[in-house]
Amino acid sequence: MRTQLLLFLSLSLLIAPIDAQNHACHKGSPQTSLFPFCNTSLTYEDRAKDSVSQLTLQEKVQQLVNAAVGIPRVGVPAYEWWSEALHGVSNVGPGTRFNGTVPGATSFPAVILSAASFNATLWYKMGQVVSNEARAMYDVGLAGLIYWSPNVNVFRDPRWGRGQETPGEDPLLVSRYAVKYVCGLQEVGDAGNSTGDGLNVSSCCKHYTAYDLDSWKGVD
Repeated sequence: MRTQLLLFLSLSLLIAPIDAQNHACHKGSPQTSLFPFCNTSLTYEDRAKDSVSQLTLQEKVQQLVNAAVGIPRVGVPAYEWWSEALHGVSNVGPGTRFNGTVPGATSFPAVILSAASFNATLWYKMGQVVSNEARAMYDVGLAGLIYWSPNVNVFRDPRWGRGQETPGEDPLLVSRYAVKYVCGLQEVGDAGNSTGDGLNVSSCCKHYTAYDLDSWKGVD
């Protein structure tokens, strides 16, 4: 399991590099761009395995938090994994920020309201809009490529204070919303079929279970 997680983390960093960014395998760093994991003719899996093999145990452990430290000797920069895009790119997570260049992003209605439309085409198109804005923010150095969205926890108890983040109480609706929004966010096609060489951004569904009660038995 730990090996699979490290491979996923490494693969995510290799999904869609942008020359304008300080990322692994940057062409401006010839001393590090010659590692096998920088060879785009290899499969993503082989590149991910090689990148993990280059790390010490301590360096691997340092990658298992949202604020992953950089590893200069292999040309891997620091990376913040925590970014949010539940219904628009948000600056709630430390991985995104706004400034004079990008003062804000499109904010759609709360997820529970959009889900109540039962309009799957709408959910997909919302994901596409958020995806394009997120990728544009990455291109100017204001965001990462990984978003902890959508929230797929079934809203079972109205006393839970974050229910508005979810599609609601119906498991079928939650699952259909998640599929469409993720497909739009990752720009992989309405049916989940990839339409390009890689993802536009990467979606990480969160709070699948056991996180929909406040202060249950003293646990927040």
